[in-house]
Amino acid sequence: MSNQQLQLPLNYSVLIQKDGTKTGIDSEFPINELDRLAHRESFNKHLYRPNTYLHKWWARRSGVTFRYILKQLSDDPDKRDYYAAGGLENKLILDPMMGGGTTVHEAIRLGASVIGYDLDPIPVLQAKASLTPVPLREKQEIFNKLVSCLQNSLEKLFHTQCPICRANSETQFMLYGLRKICKCGEALVVDSLRVREETNGIYTYIDPCNQQLYRAQTPINIGNKKPYIYDKNVVECPICEAPWKELRELSFTERYRPVLISGKCLQHGAFLKQIDEHDLTQIQLATEYVKDNVNLPVDILGIPEGPKSNDLLKRGIKSYAELFTARQLIYIAECKAFLVSLPEQHRLWLSLLVSTSLEFNSLLCGYKGTDRNRAGAIRHVFSHHAYSFPHTALENNPLFSGNTSGTIGLLFQDRIQNAALWAQNPIERKFHKGSWLKTTIYGESDTGIPGISIDALRATPSTFCVQQQDSSRMHLPDNSVDHVVTDPPYYDSVQYSDLAYFFRVWLRWFLPNSADWDYDVKNSAVAESEQDGEKYQKVMTAIWQECHRVLIKPDGRLIFTFHHWKPEAWAYLTMSLKNAGFRLLAHYVVQSENPISVHIRQLNALKHDAILVLHSTTGFYNTRTFSGKITSKDSYNFCDQCAAFLGYCLDIEADNKQIMKLWQEILGDS
Repeated sequence: MSNQQLQLPLNYSVLIQKDGTKTGIDSEFPINELDRLAHRESFNKHLYRPNTYLHKWWARRSGVTFRYILKQLSDDPDKRDYYAAGGLENKLILDPMMGGGTTVHEAIRLGASVIGYDLDPIPVLQAKASLTPVPLREKQEIFNKLVSCLQNSLEKLFHTQCPICRANSETQFMLYGLRKICKCGEALVVDSLRVREETNGIYTYIDPCNQQLYRAQTPINIGNKKPYIYDKNVVECPICEAPWKELRELSFTERYRPVLISGKCLQHGAFLKQIDEHDLTQIQLATEYVKDNVNLPVDILGIPEGPKSNDLLKRGIKSYAELFTARQLIYIAECKAFLVSLPEQHRLWLSLLVSTSLEFNSLLCGYKGTDRNRAGAIRHVFSHHAYSFPHTALENNPLFSGNTSGTIGLLFQDRIQNAALWAQNPIERKFHKGSWLKTTIYGESDTGIPGISIDALRATPSTFCVQQQDSSRMHLPDNSVDHVVTDPPYYDSVQYSDLAYFFRVWLRWFLPNSADWDYDVKNSAVAESEQDGEKYQKVMTAIWQECHRVLIKPDGRLIFTFHHWKPEAWAYLTMSLKNAGFRLLAHYVVQSENPISVHIRQLNALKHDAILVLHSTTGFYNTRTFSGKITSKDSYNFCDQCAAFLGYCLDIEADNKQIMKLWQEILGDS
């Protein structure tokens, strides 16, 4: 668009009066240092901040980024050093949309007291469990008892027979093919007939005619034989030439049939084998046990309508129980029975651990173990931030003793043991003489003291209050919070409240009195359709207005990260901030995403975040320029220029319609 349309000079600038504030982030931010660390962390965030990853959550931001943000809020310039311990011991930080809890955890480490709110109970429960110190020895004892109970009831159902010696062996996982029909009968369709890469160009394949396994460099020629198993790329029956149809009148688990097992023999080691009668008997025993002994909470397992839940409903799936095999339902029910007897402090963390394990123990899991260089065998349920429906479904054994993704033992090690040890002595990475080194930040801890009142939060460093709360109506006094640091919903990017039903229904069963499970998901700010933009603006305005009210003036800052390609997203964000009385003081652009992530690689996706620093008073002096042209050629410049333009829009006299028009014009060709 032209400068004339915007009525802007080539270099628009606005003067804002300075007030002598001591807030470091107003004028300085170590972008280069942050980008180097954030780039490295983006590949494996869970390894850098293990104590924040007890339970699955979506769209988590980099802990490095938020540590750097919070560091710049210290009154002591020496404490703004990333590797210096603490620095916020006299501050009260609010995150009104805490999500994965990044701000809460990073602020606690720096000695701040923290208030964290979220509409969804899962982030709140996760933060409570991970921030509250419970002796690791006690957790280990409780977990050992759970495993013992599961072994007594479930282990035998995952026994298979070694194909060499016929000895009882552990099942690692079972692969299923999707049943489909055509005019001439039924067949199984799998993602690939190749199931594993061996050595020297040799692969293991499924014989499509008899389901047996064989090793070869290329698939065998079946000649005139009639196959029963097909690759998913075969979209119609080669015999009757009719397109395949799914058996959607059946429950989801009944639409799959077992094909092969991966197991481990004590004598002969790992193996792959064709399903045999013994394996089918194990499945039948589990099915009968569920019918006779497992009482599921059917009243809460129905699938609601929603932007992501509709993907399940459209495929004829009516209950979350359908997404789990009989053995997996026994696992869930046995865990529930064990959890009932535990005191609250242990029931909370263990319920969350069991819940997050379901992402690796559902028939929505896929198989990715075909190539030797693939990490693990399981494609977990939300690997693409959405429901996907594999042709080759994988039933994991949650009790498998080997090193495989998603077992309850490995999850306990990663999310409880390693997380607790890290929380006691947090470790950061530091680039030194050409190498990345681990360095312990002595004097910090990623746990805190629960508190409720403002007085309690102010009295003791590292005190936290996390609550399930609608942040458009916060029960906080005026001028009571030093800074608001958050990561708001990115307009329509991820419908995580809806996806979270997958876990929420089971957590409701495990922890019925620990949250308001009947809250209205639709009250979240996320725009679930193009018509929901005004809803996003309305909800965000109410939250920002509350932030404006509770911030201490004039030094209090509202700081958050944001990116989006759509002009509507930026426009509605601008409206909400303007209507709440905020002005942009500074902005910075940092790397935010793993460049090889499935959400980024080969996609026109933004790889950066704009860090927006806003103040709630008028009369600051700083020169901001804007050229009147935004380029979409690269992620960095796009975010940088959008942030600057947001600042311009907050400064001028413009109503909501005018703001929308400005953004549509400036980004119309992006």
